[in-house]
Amino acid sequence: MRFAKILSVAAVPMILLACGDDSTGIPANPSQSQDPVEPPKDSIKENTPDSLLKPIERDFTQFWQGEGTAAKPFLISNEEDLLKIAFYVNDSSMTFKDVFFKQTADISLTKAWKPIGIFGQNANGWGNRPFSGTFDGDAKTISGMTISDTAAYSGLFGLVRGAHISNVIVSGAKMNVGSIGGALAGLADSVIIENCTVENAEVKGADRVAGLIGEAKNVTVTNASVTGSVTGTSNVGGIFGSVLKGTQTNLTNKATVSGKSSVGGVVGESVGECVGEKCDFSVITLAFNYGAVTGTKDVGGVVAKMSTTKMTQSGNNGAVTASESQIGAVGGVVAVALNKSSINEVFNTGTVTGTKVQAVGGAIGNMKSITATNVFNVGEVAGDASSPKGGIVGIVDGTSDLSFAYNAGKVPQDNNAGTVAGKIISTATVANVYFDKTVGDGSKVYGGEPFGVETPTGFATEEMKSSTFVATLNGTGRVWTIDPAKFGGYPSFEWAK
Repeated sequence: MRFAKILSVAAVPMILLACGDDSTGIPANPSQSQDPVEPPKDSIKENTPDSLLKPIERDFTQFWQGEGTAAKPFLISNEEDLLKIAFYVNDSSMTFKDVFFKQTADISLTKAWKPIGIFGQNANGWGNRPFSGTFDGDAKTISGMTISDTAAYSGLFGLVRGAHISNVIVSGAKMNVGSIGGALAGLADSVIIENCTVENAEVKGADRVAGLIGEAKNVTVTNASVTGSVTGTSNVGGIFGSVLKGTQTNLTNKATVSGKSSVGGVVGESVGECVGEKCDFSVITLAFNYGAVTGTKDVGGVVAKMSTTKMTQSGNNGAVTASESQIGAVGGVVAVALNKSSINEVFNTGTVTGTKVQAVGGAIGNMKSITATNVFNVGEVAGDASSPKGGIVGIVDGTSDLSFAYNAGKVPQDNNAGTVAGKIISTATVANVYFDKTVGDGSKVYGGEPFGVETPTGFATEEMKSSTFVATLNGTGRVWTIDPAKFGGYPSFEWAK
């Protein structure tokens, strides 16, 4: 028999050694090799016997079938197999780096779940203990996960770092937790996640909670979907609570999402990072929301708040509602976009409503010093007379650039409402922007009567549904098209759904 041996440390040395995980020692690319981090010299007592510092070998073929290799992964077929992973990560400080696991059957959890991976300290005072291996769910279901614990970092995985997780289906999870919680993972750092699904989840928490991942740092996610409900306070999202850098592609949320601040149908808050003129952007592509999204401050159909983020080919189909925050915004796609962010090829069809908020936009609530190109809204924009409301954007601020966009959604007829924007600052640029003058009959183009800003052109409904108007929107490009069966026959994009 070929044995799969993994290094461990006996229980006594764990008390003597510094077992905390140092996040700075993890490479940005999970596929890169990682040298073991030596504990600080002062954490080892001078009189510690050498025998207590020597790693021991452990044969895991006694506990799981397989060898833990890519060709012959350890096989996970029942609840006890999953519990063993949690035990060896949480209590024996094993990351399982370069070790492979594969789920082979649907698993029903019968016990209150303790997440795989610990951030901070557990009951014994030990430090960070991440799962850093490869887990393939093989499209089998993990059902019955119940977590009722106000501790942070909750999910199937509490802390994953430098790991690869794929083909996992979490069904019927019920979570009532503290901060940083998601049905798949609480905190994911430098992780690759592919083809993961959360079905009929009920997630309740505080800050940074979501259907999939509470907090994602430098994470690459491809193909993820969530259904159910997510409730939190701040940084709440259907897929992610908060995102720092990384790339997220093909995300679908059908869960209802509610909270107070930074509440998004897909992402609560997305942030990149700039050092001087060099920026490491967070990138969001093909992100779609179908669930109702409600909150108080900064509520967005796809993303609530984005900074140094690039969003492309994304859209919202759910109702988006915000109220009672005079410093917050609400947008069909994005509530607030700022700091070198860019938005391209996005749309909204859902009703966007803001009451006593700073800005209400059919696509974007408040854009400040960003670029937004190829945008359309066909959803109704509603709100009280005190809030700036725009069919495309609520407030266009700073040196923002809005171009090749149109609105065909109904807007209120008051002084703070416009078929294009509720308020626009003269330093912004608006070009090749249009509106349906039939739908907007009697409404202003811009609320607040801006000075020194070119007024866009309005077209009749039948004109906007023509190939001539598509050519106008395309300019020298080929982004726009018309499908009579989609979006009421108004121009849209090939990928839009």
